[in-house]
Amino acid sequence: MAEMLTDLLQNIYKRIAQLGQAIQELKTSLDGLNQNIEQKISNLTEKLEEFSNEINVTQTKHIDAIKEIGLGTTKELKTIQDGLGLDAIKNLIKKLEDFSKMSEGVLNQDTVNLLLSEAIDSVKTLKESIKEEEVVE
Repeated sequence: MAEMLTDLLQNIYKRIAQLGQAIQELKTSLDGLNQNIEQKISNLTEKLEEFSNEINVTQTKHIDAIKEIGLGTTKELKTIQDGLGLDAIKNLIKKLEDFSKMSEGVLNQDTVNLLLSEAIDSVKTLKESIKEEEVVE
């Protein structure tokens, strides 16, 4: 009976040792899993930071590129405007409009009539003075 009891105790110890070993293996496996999860989270965080930086850089580059395009376009339009002489043409049109307004004032019917009347009077006066000189001689 003592032998049976000893065998039973040895089996119990053996099972406890196996259970302890299984628990140790489970702990090792869980530690590996935790380490793996931490590594994946670390990698994900790193990738997200890189992605965020890429977005910022790309955004900045796009904004800078658009600004450059805007400035370049404005400069080119100014060059084209100068090249085509649009400013000179606008200036010429303004001067022509001013001349047209002055001409309207000078060439209105009353002014023309007055100028013609003065010219006719001058011609008459000149004729009379020529006749008087002929008479005096």
